[in-house]
Amino acid sequence: MSDKITKSPQIRFAGFADAWEQHKLGNITERVARKNKNLDSTLPLTISAQFGLVDQETFFNKVVASKDVSGYYLIKKGEFAYNKSYSKDYPWGAVKRLEKYDMGVLSTLYITFTPTNVNSDFLVHYYDTNGWHKEVALRAAEGARNHGLLNITASDFFDTVLSIPVSKEEQKKIGIFFKQLDETITLHQRKLELLKDTKKSLLQKMFPKDGANVPEIRFVGFTDAWEQRELGELAPLRGGFAFKSDEFKEDGIPIVRISNILRSGEVGGDFTYYPEQEKDDNYLLPNRSVVLAMSGATTGKVSILCNPDGGKVYQNQRVGYFTKTDIADYGFVSTITRSQMFIKQLSAVLVAGAQPNISSKDIDTMTFYVPTNLEEQTKIGILFEKLDDLFTLHQRQLNLLKDLKKSLLQQMFI
Repeated sequence: MSDKITKSPQIRFAGFADAWEQHKLGNITERVARKNKNLDSTLPLTISAQFGLVDQETFFNKVVASKDVSGYYLIKKGEFAYNKSYSKDYPWGAVKRLEKYDMGVLSTLYITFTPTNVNSDFLVHYYDTNGWHKEVALRAAEGARNHGLLNITASDFFDTVLSIPVSKEEQKKIGIFFKQLDETITLHQRKLELLKDTKKSLLQKMFPKDGANVPEIRFVGFTDAWEQRELGELAPLRGGFAFKSDEFKEDGIPIVRISNILRSGEVGGDFTYYPEQEKDDNYLLPNRSVVLAMSGATTGKVSILCNPDGGKVYQNQRVGYFTKTDIADYGFVSTITRSQMFIKQLSAVLVAGAQPNISSKDIDTMTFYVPTNLEEQTKIGILFEKLDDLFTLHQRQLNLLKDLKKSLLQQMFI
């Protein structure tokens, strides 16, 4: 029996018009509290994590459960668990369904249950929304968090109220829709991982290994040995300008500051602006500039400025810019400065402390083996630039899909 009738969601599948009903979780699910007794010791030990119920050895790279797990809950494929652990992304914990294994064992700190009168896929994606958080907060004991755990009893958790469609068919359609959307998101994530692995492998094989002066894989027609060069010969690092913070504006010329050098490898985030200066050649950044964070939390991070419109962009102090020269292809420079070869040398010169930093001299004196033939450099640079563009394309598609899911979760659930 429903507790009360509620309004309908903003977006619905055609053919469904009935208002959704509110139900207590305990009325549409059944608590699972079976203990793990006399079972095969090879049963996967699982933990509840934000991305699902996964084998703890996979998650922690070790077994963290006690040796005797006979008192743990035994959960089966398709059953749910509520993890009360607090995290930044999941301040009220996470509810996930066991999908990877047929069975697993779980600490009795978790609340486990199975659907009885609600579509399982619908329930999975209901718990992807944020609506249930306030229900948990309402029923949690005062002083909710205790050592990182949300202090809610199982009985209070099963008293939380959910809004669900009256029609089982509508529940099913919503569940299938979001399941397919998740599969599409996972496909794009796998493509991204494949691209990362491909780039990593090519960097290892298309650049000489330690003690060698020729790479394992080369473009056809190039046979000369590579030669060692200092990075300062190829692309000397230029420092930025000390703009006055009290003259920052909300419009004008954007300034690339350390905070704009993102861990994603892009230049972005919130920009500040400055009035256009008459003589600004010494701190202008062209499109596809390779820039380096020289201090702060992202010290050593290299990113690419994407500015295809060609508008002016200024370079702030403690932001390094790898300048162009006639003896090196800039795409090749972009590749080596974002490789493990660069990171390895960077770690040897990085000045640690409360405010880590590096100097232009440290960067300019780094050495790399490079092709003597500029055409070979160019071919390598173009190859990795295309890989990066492909990666960016997939990343944007993935972000769009995630944003789409977030929006639809808000509009297709109550």
